[in-house]
Amino acid sequence: MVYRKTKYANIAIALLFLVLSTNFLIYQSSVQDYLSLQLNNGAVVGSLIDLAIIVPLLMYVAFKLSIKQTIGIIVAGLVIARIFIPNELFSPFTGIFYAGIVLEMLLIVAEITLIFLVIWKIPKIRLQMKQVNEGALFSLLPSVEKVVTKNILIRVVMSEFLMMYYAFFSWNKKAPNHEGVVTMHKKTSAIAIHMMLIHAILIETIGLHWWLHDKSLVLSIILLILNIYSVFFFMAEIQIMKLHPMEVKNGKLYISQGLSTRIIVPLNLINEVNWGAKVPNKNTVQFVYKDFEPVEPQAIIHLSRPVEATMFMGMKKSITEFAIRVDEPERLKLILSNEGDTKHLT
Repeated sequence: MVYRKTKYANIAIALLFLVLSTNFLIYQSSVQDYLSLQLNNGAVVGSLIDLAIIVPLLMYVAFKLSIKQTIGIIVAGLVIARIFIPNELFSPFTGIFYAGIVLEMLLIVAEITLIFLVIWKIPKIRLQMKQVNEGALFSLLPSVEKVVTKNILIRVVMSEFLMMYYAFFSWNKKAPNHEGVVTMHKKTSAIAIHMMLIHAILIETIGLHWWLHDKSLVLSIILLILNIYSVFFFMAEIQIMKLHPMEVKNGKLYISQGLSTRIIVPLNLINEVNWGAKVPNKNTVQFVYKDFEPVEPQAIIHLSRPVEATMFMGMKKSITEFAIRVDEPERLKLILSNEGDTKHLT
């Protein structure tokens, strides 16, 4: 779900808040007494229309939604209606509520079936990855999409699998080492920062978990799970930094920043490389590893046509430019010049 960042999106968010708040307030006895309201089935129908139709429409204006997300919001609207509306008023419309729940359950069953289909087709997926001949970071999702499906849930599940793979099963792998490799993390403190975060989370987990254990068992377990997930995530990020430097091979530029962003760019689509240029806007994708001090990108790469980047949780984004920072900019300039496909290196 991506926010559209338009004036209509902002208006939609304001209207969304208004619709939800009014539907909540109208069923409060104090509000009814103050306004002398006598609610009937017509009010319930209006609330169902608001929460199951108007709210999804406003969400669609504010966010980029898939069909499944839209259906999920409709079902969520029915659930909210069931919570807001008293039993005596909602009882004639219980069938609508259960129909929505059944629809959502059918979608969940269908997606679980897709996950089992991915497991069933693992041999074909592995064969496709070998044919692509790229690291798992760049080959797993495209292979799954080609062999099985482009379903958003499958992309999320495969992204989580990538995290576990790099966190636990990539320690015997070696980073590529050839003329087209340019590292991005060695002259930064990115790995040290990630290690500090892991240590901080572990210390915080031990102390906070035991403190919360007696006060709220559920909350302590939730925080424990989130902290464990965070440690696995940072472990995977460290491995990806080491194993996936910027790489030019087979007429393509491979670049990633951990699990959050990665892209493969055919060199003949690089229209211009502006060294020393400022980032044009805050939405420009940046491949810049963090340091203890603020760092700026060294160059902006402009493309002749949009290329699809893979973002966090397997989300997709079309980009026509991106910013980079590498350990050896002169080496990258030389590599791009030798390839002969870049029109302008300024």
